Amino acid sequence: MAVTAYTRFRFLWGAVDFQAGSNNPYGTTQTANLGDDANTGIGARRCIVTLDRTAIIAGADPALIHFDFLNITSGAPDDTWTTGDFTTLEGFLDTMFASIMGSVSSGIKVSQYSWYKIGRGRSYGWPTSDHSNPSVRQVAKSISGSATGQEIAPQVACSITFRTAVRRSWGRTYLPLGKNPTGTAVTNGQLTSGTVDGIANAVNTMVGAAAGADFYLVVLSPRKDALLNVERIEVDSNLDVIRSRRWRSSTYKKLLP
Repeated sequence: MAVTAYTRFRFLWGAVDFQAGSNNPYGTTQTANLGDDANTGIGARRCIVTLDRTAIIAGADPALIHFDFLNITSGAPDDTWTTGDFTTLEGFLDTMFASIMGSVSSGIKVSQYSWYKIGRGRSYGWPTSDHSNPSVRQVAKSISGSATGQEIAPQVACSITFRTAVRRSWGRTYLPLGKNPTGTAVTNGQLTSGTVDGIANAVNTMVGAAAGADFYLVVLSPRKDALLNVERIEVDSNLDVIRSRRWRSSTYKKLLP
């Protein structure tokens, strides 16, 4: 998707952040009103992917990751979704996870896709939110990881960044890893280039297939009240720590004196 001129100058770790050009770099023909329903504007559908971790520790809470999609019909954004729309995207997601779960612990599996409406006046889709909308669709899945190396901290994840034309409105989701298959996924505290390439290529293929079927991966930007088209996928070798994925209880604890 073409964008108008947009530049950014940033230094001192964000103390100075200058942006020039349109506040929203998309042209008028590339935008539609963001609203609560098809009559007042356009929303997207968020797929929250549940990754079950109970095979590692019984009773463990799941890890959640997400992808947001905008439906395009006859070249225009469309807020109406059919069962076929969802199943088409679920097929692309299945293929992606079948590829990337080789870098994820064998004790973690994709167990469910939950779909939510997102947009102005809607929740952002997270089921833990007090303002969450009910899901519009839930589908059980069973796509297991296959990494069988040494267990690593459950907080360790690979970040998948969704780059839009507006730097301050990039999106991100975090794939849990769970295990380190030595020499395959993690070496010296960094993901190997093969692991990075494999995850990035699988996500990029999913995004391209979705776009070919007229579903565009987007980022919801509350500060701009907009859904922004994802133009590039970024995965790097740095590992991230997601504190909320820490095990809720310890198997052993000692207090002194």
